[in-house]
Amino acid sequence: MPDKRPAKVITPLLIAILFYLSFSKLNLWFFIFPALFLLLSSKDWRLWLFSGFLSFFFSLLWIRIAMIDYGEVLPPLAYALILLLASFLSLMQFGITYLLWRSSGFKPFLLPFFWSLTEVLRANFPYGGFPWLLLGELSVDIPFFKYYLSAGGVYLGSLLLWTPTLIPFLRRNLRYFILILALFLVPLPFLKTEAVVPEGLKVALVQPNVDESIKLDTKKFYEYLPHYWELLDKALEQKPDLVILPESAFPFTANQLYSRGDKLLKYSKEAVIVTGLIDIRQWEGFKPYNSVFVLKDGKVVDFYDKVRLLPFGEYVPFPFGFVKSIFGAIAGTDYTPGDGVRCLKVDGIKLATPICFEVSYYHLVKDFAECGELIAVLTNDGWFRDSDGTYQHLRQARVRALETRRYVLWVNNTGPSAVISPDGRILKKIEYGKKGYIIFTFPSSIKVKNREKRASQSLIVQG
Repeated sequence: MPDKRPAKVITPLLIAILFYLSFSKLNLWFFIFPALFLLLSSKDWRLWLFSGFLSFFFSLLWIRIAMIDYGEVLPPLAYALILLLASFLSLMQFGITYLLWRSSGFKPFLLPFFWSLTEVLRANFPYGGFPWLLLGELSVDIPFFKYYLSAGGVYLGSLLLWTPTLIPFLRRNLRYFILILALFLVPLPFLKTEAVVPEGLKVALVQPNVDESIKLDTKKFYEYLPHYWELLDKALEQKPDLVILPESAFPFTANQLYSRGDKLLKYSKEAVIVTGLIDIRQWEGFKPYNSVFVLKDGKVVDFYDKVRLLPFGEYVPFPFGFVKSIFGAIAGTDYTPGDGVRCLKVDGIKLATPICFEVSYYHLVKDFAECGELIAVLTNDGWFRDSDGTYQHLRQARVRALETRRYVLWVNNTGPSAVISPDGRILKKIEYGKKGYIIFTFPSSIKVKNREKRASQSLIVQG
């Protein structure tokens, strides 16, 4: 009898490589289908868990950049923590899915449902969940499939992406054909065809490209400010109605605006400025908030506080408080979450401003879309440089655009920054590592061809 041990290693490795390439910055989404077929073809729990572990490990290796280069974590410990995270996610996604599938008697047509159900679980638990690398995110680049995101969101997308793996079973049982047909027909009445457009609004998206090493050094960050003012001067020459800057855009905090940020307030007399700022509220016992502020006519007129904080990035959850004494980068005070989702009023426009990791949450952004007609995501992916994580994050913004049928303005410190259409296409983009701005005027028609025509008239300046 031939030795099957090599196959027990090679197959999980192949699945992991295909999984990684699908979610990588290369965006080879079509590799996900053979990966899923290989999973469906195996009933070995060891293959499932090993495949899941390797898939998450390869796809999340970019986290090491933030931990090692900026977080003062020793490389061996950083990799050990990524191994731990990959193991946990493998148990959640691959392990629970496998157990549910086994309990059903390994019925192939039930596996897509179990997978999507498990995604919902791990996207919400524990500590707010980890809604990253969800299968349905890949459908944003797949013709026909992507429009189902508007009917049932990313989880319906995950369910439908499994359907091609069921095709080999069609000859054996008519049920599979009926199931696949039903999966595509039932959601059809719920597909959203109308897009929400803030007609005629002219916006400027500013990408300052401040390296994270500069942002972490207050003196160097202040020395960089002339580059900021130069960008704002050039962008304001285009007479935009609204200027949007990224997350935690300046070295001064919101409570220092009227002292150290007076020049930014002067710019707000020429156009409304929306910017991310850290806010230290003395009247609340010096609690820090990660916030978005609207500046107009030289003063603050509205703000939003981030609701979903990043575990171990913006706060340390219970019972892991002891790690603050181990990792210097997170030794400070935890950020304070906001009271809830709210949209900002910007000259008659209701603007939704999820901050950074908040865009990963389907239901949270859906709540934003209910109060806002335009979504602007302020983020800083400089922590991850030009890695897979930066582009995985951008893909999530494209998914949210399709789900909500809203334009999404992706405003990133080091890039890419982009204008994303309600059908998930990137209309205009500043590449990673470039300093520049985008000027974009929203069309007066929601028809796709008109959007494309008007988008071609927009301006990108980068250098």
